[in-house]
Amino acid sequence: MKKSILTLALFATVSTAFASHQDNVPSIFTAGIIESANATQSRWVKELSGDKEATSIAKKLFVEKFVLQYQSLFQQYKKVDRSQFVAFEEQQLNDTIQAHREASIKQAHVRFGVLNKNKDGKISLKEFQDIGEKSFESFDKNQDGIVNEEDAKLETKKSSMHGGAMFKMAVSIPVATDVNSFIEQQGQGEKYVTLAQFLTEREKQFTDTDTNHDWGLSEEEYVAEFTHRYDQNAAEAKARLNVFYNERFVAIAQGKTQVSQKDVKHFAESVFKYWDKNNNGKIELDE
Repeated sequence: MKKSILTLALFATVSTAFASHQDNVPSIFTAGIIESANATQSRWVKELSGDKEATSIAKKLFVEKFVLQYQSLFQQYKKVDRSQFVAFEEQQLNDTIQAHREASIKQAHVRFGVLNKNKDGKISLKEFQDIGEKSFESFDKNQDGIVNEEDAKLETKKSSMHGGAMFKMAVSIPVATDVNSFIEQQGQGEKYVTLAQFLTEREKQFTDTDTNHDWGLSEEEYVAEFTHRYDQNAAEAKARLNVFYNERFVAIAQGKTQVSQKDVKHFAESVFKYWDKNNNGKIELDE
């Protein structure tokens, strides 16, 4: 069964709204992921072309690959209603989440071993905070103990997502990848994060994870906390994407109660037209 573009993407934050894509791109022209317009454009080019180094994709290939995502659905049914369409999308998502969840939990076990520096079978508060300080320092570009807009100005900017950059996934634990996302996640509504504030929140996380209150995180406690957060994000993402799948069906159906593969093709053409900004028959990065 072909995987939907919605579920092949990598690493996503959870959001509750689709109408406000990060750059005000109408949600029906996205892959259901909250990201910048440049990232979505790059996603369409690289994933549908099957080439992580690609910088453009022609209309014929774009439409062909978009429709191919639903091939197994229309091999089973000539036409599908909304419930069948949404169920198909959700099954693709569930399959991907299951595989990603298993891999993520394995990585959590690996991270425990890395954090447990003295190999005594427990992560101490000091070990936990040492990693936190290193993380903070990576965003505190001027090393003044505060992560704010000044650090964002000093950060080396990526002009695009060329070169096979990783894409966000429909569901996973949100991870800060730059100064602004770090402030958004850790700033508690403010436009800055202090080291003291960051470490205080980490200590709270540590004590909440330390369920037997022995001031050491066992591998079981560490992985259980990660798994709980992962499953919370997955549940929220599933609910959010259910809205998106229904929205996509409505866009494809154009008032009809059932859609065919031909309708999906017409929709793919409309998505392509939106992203072909210079109307030259190609979606080109940075156009």
